[in-house]
Amino acid sequence: MNPEASCRLDAPLGHTPAPLPPDEADRLQALRQLDLLDTPADEKFDRIVKLAARLFNAPIVYVALLDANRQWFKSRIGMEPSETPRQTSFCGHAILQDQPMIIPDARRDLRFAGSPLVTAPPFVRFYAGQPLRGPGGHKVGTLCLLDSKPRTLSTDEIALLHDLGALVEHEFAMIEAMRQQQEAQRLRKTLEHRQREMQLLIEELQTEKERSDDLIRNVLPDGMIEELKTTGTVVPVFHPEVAVMFADFSGFTAHSSKLTAHEVVDELNDCFCHFDWVAAKHGIEKLKTIGDGYLAVSGMPEARPDDALRMLRAAIEIRDYIAERKAAATAEGKSSWDVRIGLHVGPLVAGVVGVRKISYDVWGDTVNTASRVESVGKPGRINVTAAFHERVKAWVESEPRGALECKGKGAVEMYFINALHEPPSSTTSEPPKPVRKPRPDQEMVGFRTSF
Repeated sequence: MNPEASCRLDAPLGHTPAPLPPDEADRLQALRQLDLLDTPADEKFDRIVKLAARLFNAPIVYVALLDANRQWFKSRIGMEPSETPRQTSFCGHAILQDQPMIIPDARRDLRFAGSPLVTAPPFVRFYAGQPLRGPGGHKVGTLCLLDSKPRTLSTDEIALLHDLGALVEHEFAMIEAMRQQQEAQRLRKTLEHRQREMQLLIEELQTEKERSDDLIRNVLPDGMIEELKTTGTVVPVFHPEVAVMFADFSGFTAHSSKLTAHEVVDELNDCFCHFDWVAAKHGIEKLKTIGDGYLAVSGMPEARPDDALRMLRAAIEIRDYIAERKAAATAEGKSSWDVRIGLHVGPLVAGVVGVRKISYDVWGDTVNTASRVESVGKPGRINVTAAFHERVKAWVESEPRGALECKGKGAVEMYFINALHEPPSSTTSEPPKPVRKPRPDQEMVGFRTSF
């Protein structure tokens, strides 16, 4: 008879299929979680089966796993098929109880007398099955002893069968522990991967933040950046004394008419980039450019004793730089432009305007006066007011110009400054500190910066 034939037989008369256990769904889930079904032979289980066969002198011993419709043998001795139908199995009954199920003679048991395992090879008469629990406590299979002869087990032998079943359960637990360890490693690797991704994202965000901060620093002084981030606005500040510089190119229209638009922008960019470098070198604050005009201040957001001298040093470097450019262009037979520079010192109000495209700007009579002083200056010269001259007169070579009429200002006393003799650092005096609110007599309306 084909040993596989029993897998295809329906339950005959004289055999009672086992009912499903109450925890069948959870039991099947626990079984599949072990991941043992349809796996190759395993020495750990084979060793236990061989030991049981020797100890009990049993011709058939196996570890069976009860799947939904079959019992599959993980390890077996004396049993040819790798699986048999669950409905004809002894083990389906064995997993319904907690203690070993002992059948001394199956031919005398109405539940099994008509089973194909009894009426056909291997002609089972004796059966002993120890239920096997998985790590979650669900009975997933059995450790079984079969014989073609009737027999029984003593109390000690039943205890021994129970102990052998505990060894199988220990292997189940080890498999589950390994599975959990592998899952933990997988989760750890996943977490490490996500942490690396998160770190890269944080670095990218930090880079973007730094880029954003750099852009803000190009618009606002450092002291105002945190205030804007924290409150969403910047309180206008009254500064009692600030040095203001206007620089404007003379001959700009005539020179630019000989150039392409691209060449005009390139030359302006070269000049203004150098002006920015000079401003940073001397610690003054560039506010903005309008057309060919350049506005910078010294003394805000924080005033210093030598703000006027810092501004004068920057003005001299800008004047000399443009003079060198013009000399080089003239030597090549090309045209160039000159620069007029106007300097003034006095009170003003600084603040931030706008929401979408914010602008850091200054207002006050000091700003307008500096603009007028530049406009009545001369190419290649530094023209300053008497107030500015008073702050630096001890260290400069200057030419008095007298009182000159300025649009909207009337007569303003002015000086050309030709050279600066650097003073000792101890000779400068402490200027007044800025005030966080404008004075009542300082009107912001009407003092918008213009060229």
